[in-house]
Amino acid sequence: LRQKLHFGGYKGGPIAIGSARFSQGDGAVGLAPYPGGSIPMAQAACEGPPVELMMAAATYLKETQQGDPSKITVFTPADMIAEDAGVTVVNQLLGLATKMGFNYLNNTQDIKRLTADGIEFADGRSVAAELKIVFPNWKAHPFMRGLPISDSEGFVITDLLMRNPKYPTVFAAGDAAAVTMPKLGAIGHQECDIVGRQIAKDVGMMSAEQADQPLKPIVYCLGDMGGGKAFYIRSNTWFGGDTAVLKMGHVPYMLKMQYRTLFMQLKGKVPGWGLDLAEMAVEHHLPS
Repeated sequence: LRQKLHFGGYKGGPIAIGSARFSQGDGAVGLAPYPGGSIPMAQAACEGPPVELMMAAATYLKETQQGDPSKITVFTPADMIAEDAGVTVVNQLLGLATKMGFNYLNNTQDIKRLTADGIEFADGRSVAAELKIVFPNWKAHPFMRGLPISDSEGFVITDLLMRNPKYPTVFAAGDAAAVTMPKLGAIGHQECDIVGRQIAKDVGMMSAEQADQPLKPIVYCLGDMGGGKAFYIRSNTWFGGDTAVLKMGHVPYMLKMQYRTLFMQLKGKVPGWGLDLAEMAVEHHLPS
């Protein structure tokens, strides 16, 4: 993509960005991380990246004098894009996208065909696009399918303490776990903390009171918008919670870049206080 954008491959035509249909398994059905809530069935695995890319692409078009957001169509198989961020946050994002001039297609169901000229969707619609950026169906590894620990799509079944109900010495976290929805790194970090506490309890290094804190997933998302700005999302309403925060500006961008640096320097072992620091910086103290 970088080669195409920066070395003459892209001719300035329309751009389409979005997700193919996600085949979610049945391994999290019945779990309630918040009172009255659930792990919902999703049409897309994670749509922070399409939102991030559409914003960054608009900045690229402006900076290279090749157009504006009206050249970009963002699409989703779901009723609304980034549904896991919750209705409150998504409505704010869509309001901004509409003002900026983006084109938006929802309920596309899936991608039927990619052609040189554009994308044909399963619902019968199509969109013209010189540049097509498509996020594929998230799939479990083939060897996981059909195992007694796996659900209908090969994702590992767990409870909210990340243990398999039939085989309690089997843990899963991150994208491999059925309960991980959306397939989001921040939720994987939350789950790994739980697994660590459970193992500590099993070997007598932590009390059950300390260890048995079940998963209460929160969508954390930092998206680069280009131009030295980023968006910050902290939301749990999709799961039945009551938090929905969207912020945009230079501080979220600073955090995005510092997170990237920290992740690489620590080889993925990001300290737990990072999320608390991000919340404090963006929501309570530093101006954007």
